[in-house]
Amino acid sequence: MLGPIVHRFQEARWGLYQKLESDLHELRYLFWETTRRCNLNCRHCGSDCGRDDSLPGMPAELVLKVLGDIAAAWDARGIMLVVSGGEPLVRPDLFDILARAQALGFRIGMVTNGWALTAQVADRLAAVGLESIVVSLDGPRAQHDWLRDRDGAFDRAVGALRHLVDRRIPIVEAITCVTPGSLPQLETTYEIVRSTGANFWRVFNIFPIGRAAARPELLLAPEHFRELIAAMKVLRARGAAEGVRVNLSEEGYLGFDVEPSVRDGVYFCRAGVNIAGLMADGTFAACPNLPAWMGQGHASSENFVDVWNQRYQIFRDRSWMRTGRCAECSHFDMCRGNSLHIWDPERKEPAWCHYEMLHPTQG
Repeated sequence: MLGPIVHRFQEARWGLYQKLESDLHELRYLFWETTRRCNLNCRHCGSDCGRDDSLPGMPAELVLKVLGDIAAAWDARGIMLVVSGGEPLVRPDLFDILARAQALGFRIGMVTNGWALTAQVADRLAAVGLESIVVSLDGPRAQHDWLRDRDGAFDRAVGALRHLVDRRIPIVEAITCVTPGSLPQLETTYEIVRSTGANFWRVFNIFPIGRAAARPELLLAPEHFRELIAAMKVLRARGAAEGVRVNLSEEGYLGFDVEPSVRDGVYFCRAGVNIAGLMADGTFAACPNLPAWMGQGHASSENFVDVWNQRYQIFRDRSWMRTGRCAECSHFDMCRGNSLHIWDPERKEPAWCHYEMLHPTQG
C-alpha cells in the first residue's frame, strides 16, 4: 500500500514544481527551424517536409535580430540554440549564422538526419562549439532506409554518428522512431548505436501528426507500447553498464511507478515554459512540432522578448486542457493534458494517453 501513497506524494511535489517553473518561465532552449527543405522524404515526418519544399527559411538578418534581442535581455550562455528543420544542413548560410550565435554566447545544438554530415561538416560543427547533436537512426539498414525513404540513409546516419564521436562532441545522441515493424529489432538497434560510440540513445513512438496521420501502420497499439516500455527497462539498465544513456522520449506521463525505469527525468512538457521555437516562416512558437494556431507572434513585426514575457499563457496555464478524457483524471495536475503536439483540437483531448495505456484500469 505504501507504493501508491508515495507515488501520489511524488506527483503532488512534481506538480508544484511544474507550476513554479511555469510561473518563472525562464527560457533555456530555443529551437530554430532553419528551413522546411529536406534531403530526405521520410514516411512519418511530423513537419511534412520534403526535398522540394518552398519555404527555405527566414532571412539571416532577421534570425540574427531575434538572437540579438534575446542575448540583450538574458544571458545567452544559459540558453541552448538547437537548429532543426527540415534538415538544417541544407541551408547554405547555416554556419555563418551559427558562428554569430556562438559569438553572442549561445550554446549550440542540432537535430539532423545525418545525410549531409560528412567528416568535413563534422569539423565545421566542432569549430562552432557544438555541444549536442541528435542524429536519426531508426533501426537496421533495411528498416531505416525504408522509413527515411532513401537508400543509403542508414550508412550516412551511422557515419555521421562516428564522425561526431571522433570530434569529441560532448553529447552525441541517436534517436529512434519505433514502429510495430521495428519494435522486435530494438535490441539490434541498441547494438548499432553502441557500436558508433554515441553516448546517448533516445527512443520514441510515432504520433498521428504530419504524414504519419495517414499512415496508421506506423503507430503503436497499446500492447506494442507496453512491450516497448518493458524492452526499454532492460535496455536502459544495460546501457547504464555499457556507457550509453538510454531514455524513452519525454512526451507523455507514465506514472511514478514507471518513469525512473525508462527516463533520466520525470515527464514535464516544457513547451512555452522553458522552450520556444522560431519557425522557418518567422512565427514565434513553443516547440517545432506544434500546429500553427499555437503560434504567439512573428519576427517581422514583434520583439521576441516582449512576446515571451506577455503571451504564451496557453502553455503555462494548461487548465483549458482539462476536458474530454482529462476532465476527471486524478493525475491531471501532474500530466497537465499530456504533450501539446499530441493534443486533438477536434476531440478536445490528447490523441494519446500514455498513462492510460500502461494503467488501463486506473484513472
